Amino acid sequence: MKTLYFIAILFSVAITYQPALGQSNYQNGYVVTNQYDTIYGQLKDRSPEPFGKIFKKVKMKGFWFLDRKYGPKDLISYKIGNSIYESIWYDTYSELFSVFHVSIPEKGEKVFMRLAVNGNVKLYWDEYRDPDSGYEQSIPFLKKRNSEELIRVTQGILGFKKKYLANLFTDCSELVNRMYDGYFDIPEEMAEFYNSNCN
Repeated sequence: MKTLYFIAILFSVAITYQPALGQSNYQNGYVVTNQYDTIYGQLKDRSPEPFGKIFKKVKMKGFWFLDRKYGPKDLISYKIGNSIYESIWYDTYSELFSVFHVSIPEKGEKVFMRLAVNGNVKLYWDEYRDPDSGYEQSIPFLKKRNSEELIRVTQGILGFKKKYLANLFTDCSELVNRMYDGYFDIPEEMAEFYNSNCN
């Protein structure tokens, strides 16, 4: 009888304190499934600093320890806090000492990338944890609607990859001229300029 009473007390204590402990780093958001169902709840896609980790699957808060996990193949997108992530196909190939990035259905793997600008040109940030420094890093990619190419916007400290971007934006000479004149400081400005002025 004492054992049963002790188990009942432990269970009630776990239920009482679990929401306070379990809610850490969860934020309001939603997931959009492949069936276009939107499910709202508390989401978490990374562990806290220091020594944090970006998860391959986003977790949705469930009762006690029954969290649901959604991978890139399960979702169209999800929103956590103020950030939206889309599930896209991602692959790379090399040609003549250059690396090319593409998004072709069923090629490579499906990954989550943060959508920073939406429109005829989308700006994605590929977020990852640098294995050497342990810090969170991100790489910006631009993708035109109905195109398979993902154009890497920057190359480390060298700034914009102007040659590749000029090829991407051949239909918008004003943007290309402004890019060469140093008009844009961040990738978001370039994507927003194209979506507002070049289509």
